[in-house]
Amino acid sequence: MTELSELRTRYESFRQAGIGLYAISVDSVYSHQAFADSLGGLPFEMLADFERKVVTEWGVRRDDVAGYGGMPLRTVFVLDSEAVVRWRWVRSKEQPLPDPDEVLERAREVASGGLSSAEGSPGPT
Repeated sequence: MTELSELRTRYESFRQAGIGLYAISVDSVYSHQAFADSLGGLPFEMLADFERKVVTEWGVRRDDVAGYGGMPLRTVFVLDSEAVVRWRWVRSKEQPLPDPDEVLERAREVASGGLSSAEGSPGPT
């Protein structure tokens, strides 16, 4: 199961908590639609960063894989209502996929004001 499938199964919990959920990748909107269709649909929007502006500005761009310049690190950002990053998960060997329960828990903490800016990660400059 993909991480988006896992998040889809918890989407209602995010929605009930008043938390918006979006996916973004460097693939085209057409690839996103085909991918979402292959999963039986997604209840949240997939945003395209085809020009790789977001992955560059948010510091998650990879250029170390031959033939895949601008590929992003698998990352989850939790932002507050002012669009400030308050929590971030980045793929590692130990944890190749995010834990959707942890993402929901951290998002709830942010929504309730539980993570201060000092605990958050800086967003793009």
